[in-house]
Amino acid sequence: MQSVARVLLRSRLPLCSSSSGRLLSSEANADAPEEGAAPIDPAVLKEKDAEIAALQEKLASESKLLTEMKDRYLRALADGENVRNRAKRELEDSKVYSIQSFAKDLLPVSDVLEKALESVKEEDRQGNATLSNLHEGVTLTYNQLHQVFKRHNLIKIEPIDEEFDPIYHEAMFQVPDPEKTPGTIFSVIQSGYILQSRSIRPAKVGVVKET
Repeated sequence: MQSVARVLLRSRLPLCSSSSGRLLSSEANADAPEEGAAPIDPAVLKEKDAEIAALQEKLASESKLLTEMKDRYLRALADGENVRNRAKRELEDSKVYSIQSFAKDLLPVSDVLEKALESVKEEDRQGNATLSNLHEGVTLTYNQLHQVFKRHNLIKIEPIDEEFDPIYHEAMFQVPDPEKTPGTIFSVIQSGYILQSRSIRPAKVGVVKET
């Protein structure tokens, strides 16, 4: 029996050696370069790298240009919107203040009517029908004129006891008064007028000065 086992063992050794040899040979062949493949030229690789770098640079340049064009486009839109808004405001202002010159020409008419009403005292009208009727007619004319003023936002200002504002008031004189706050208006010589919050004639006033 021992002799038979030794014979079998000897017969198997070459088989194992042969199989191992074939495996090693296959692995070596796998690592080896494929038979018939041409080697890559380094000059070609360098050329391809240069092309890639050029394309990347061009892409970056065009991306920058696109960003700049987008920024210019947004700025142009904003500028256009500003121009439209400015034109709209100017148009509205021109409509509002187109009557300014005409309104200023009517102010002396209002002043004359006001002075005429102030000059006729009530006791003078009593017992004098003609004078009373004339006073009534002037009063109606004055009131009608000021209704027209109000309809066009032309407002009369009489700033008694208000703080002096050089935009709406013109100081004609100053008087000390310990009972009043310095800088306030105690007398109105001529009424002022404003049109849409813009002064077209400042009120002529007397102002309290510090004692």
